[in-house]
Amino acid sequence: MRWTTCVALCLTTVLGWAETEIFLATLAQFDPDGGKIILRRTGKPDMNATLHKKPRLWLNKQPADIEQFRQLEGKQVMARVSVGTQVRPVVREMADPDTWKWLEKVRRGIVKGTLVGVEDNYLIFEFPDKTRFAYKFTPKTRFERDGTPATIEDFAIGETLYFAPRLLSNLDTMLLSVSNTEKDANIGRERTLPSLQGTIQSIDRQKKILKVLTRAGDLREIRYDENTEFTFKGKPVKVEQIKPPARATIHRTRDEEGNDYARKVTIQPNQ
Repeated sequence: MRWTTCVALCLTTVLGWAETEIFLATLAQFDPDGGKIILRRTGKPDMNATLHKKPRLWLNKQPADIEQFRQLEGKQVMARVSVGTQVRPVVREMADPDTWKWLEKVRRGIVKGTLVGVEDNYLIFEFPDKTRFAYKFTPKTRFERDGTPATIEDFAIGETLYFAPRLLSNLDTMLLSVSNTEKDANIGRERTLPSLQGTIQSIDRQKKILKVLTRAGDLREIRYDENTEFTFKGKPVKVEQIKPPARATIHRTRDEEGNDYARKVTIQPNQ
């Protein structure tokens, strides 16, 4: 993504009736106590906004309070603003542009860091540039060591780990998976996704099970039934027509017993 001073980048996500806009702007005025935050965007009218009651403010790659953030008045910032639900837009998050790029890096994909602390339900990781970030873990977080299930207690302070984060709607960053290997962290992340890509290795038509080797290297058994939709080049096909190994994208759900169930299987041409 390119960062320029003359182009505002907007990302709009519809959440019910609310929308979130993310853009580069000049913080022309920053007076949260007076309920006045003016964001000046190139080629657009100034945005007169208020500050969220629990804003996420970042400066120099670390959290900042309102007083610390005042030094960015008159300078460029990246802003995450909710519009459409209030009389005026509400600023939920702001950061200097360099910190925003850092946030994007530590909030997505597979991240490598050194575990330096555990506070309540957060793991604190430090990166090679000595910056730190707090990630929330929940009962849904998948912990693994050497390919087997683990707990937080199985990891030591000072240990280098791999993990898959996800930004939540409240702007906490949750850990999807944590492992001492990059592969297992990637597998853990993949298992949380509603769809996966891989190769169908075999099909048990009696038990109605697809054995799939995923892109992350996870060998999984995925069930199907008469309601599962199989397609190839946009047209329906029967499961009997599929000849393994076959590349596929599988949209899945999880049944009451915790088994993966295929809702739709799109067979892709072999390269």
